[in-house]
Amino acid sequence: MIPYKILEARIEFDDNGQLKRITVLVEISQGDIRAMFATTQPRAGYMHLDPRDLVTEGGYNILQEVAATGMETIDRDKIFPNWKGIAVKG
Repeated sequence: MIPYKILEARIEFDDNGQLKRITVLVEISQGDIRAMFATTQPRAGYMHLDPRDLVTEGGYNILQEVAATGMETIDRDKIFPNWKGIAVKG
């Protein structure tokens, strides 16, 4: 698998410190910037997270999985308000 160009990631945990949601800002192809996410709630056809998953230094793989098989969100501008500046710099 060719790695996706991940520009930024947002990792959310619940009150118990368990993984809740991962959202990545990813350049799918040149100029095609999307926000993809996965949560602990299963959704048919999309990746979901186990709340006990660990996000470690090697967590790059889980970010790539979210980029590849997560669900696209229309809230890209709200989640990553400065994404246009990031995409231009990248």
